[in-house]
Amino acid sequence: MLRSALRLHRAIATPLASSFRPAARLHTVPPLPYTVEAGVSPLLSPTALKVIYADHLAGLVDRVNELIAGTQYEDKAFYEVLMDSARSLNELQLFNNASQAWNNDFFLRSLSSTPGKMSDALAKRIADCFGSVEVFRREFTTNALGLFGSGWTWLVEDRDGRLVLLNTYNAGSPHHRRRMQRHDETATNSDLVSQAQNPYSGVSRYSAPAKQMANNSYTPILCISMWEHAYLTDYGVTREGRQKYVETFFKTVDWSVVEGRVFRAGGF
Repeated sequence: MLRSALRLHRAIATPLASSFRPAARLHTVPPLPYTVEAGVSPLLSPTALKVIYADHLAGLVDRVNELIAGTQYEDKAFYEVLMDSARSLNELQLFNNASQAWNNDFFLRSLSSTPGKMSDALAKRIADCFGSVEVFRREFTTNALGLFGSGWTWLVEDRDGRLVLLNTYNAGSPHHRRRMQRHDETATNSDLVSQAQNPYSGVSRYSAPAKQMANNSYTPILCISMWEHAYLTDYGVTREGRQKYVETFFKTVDWSVVEGRVFRAGGF
């Protein structure tokens, strides 16, 4: 079951799973479908995009190359480096850099200044799981704004085909249950009910169940970076700035890309 799930994750992965191939034992950052000089209007200015892509993402890939040199990982595809290091208790530094690079690429590849609109089929798929597209956007925003510190808010598909929300901290990945880096792992059911009623908790009734984490990995569909470097340049550090960042994110989501991920995960 796990083996087939990993094949599925690789099949729907972004170019970090396919374009990051060893070339002279080095991984390179794949090009974006838009230019850094243009930014992603209205979400990311060229300056902000340079920080995320040309500085941060490139630095992460360089660090991965340093860490795998002369090791069992140096001839592996990038996604294999991510997953193999996730399984190892001794490769936290390698996992953090590989996962953070994959997450950033996945986030940036979801965006467009001229995004495709949400299809009726995708809207129905989301409504079936959240009640409506409006509820999904509201709950996704609540999760993102409730994430205290650096991390990611995800729309993911579980193994039963349900779309749910997931917050991971730092370089946490939905791909592997051991490396999700969730802050709710030890929460009781009573804690989660209480948190779901708090609009600033980052938890809702649509969140992936923490108690099932030991048996779950998830297929990523969409994510937003809630790392400070992603929003600081254009939106500042206030809660109001972060909220504007998340609201503007939805104006640049390329729903045709998202739909392809759901479809290939078996969602329709």
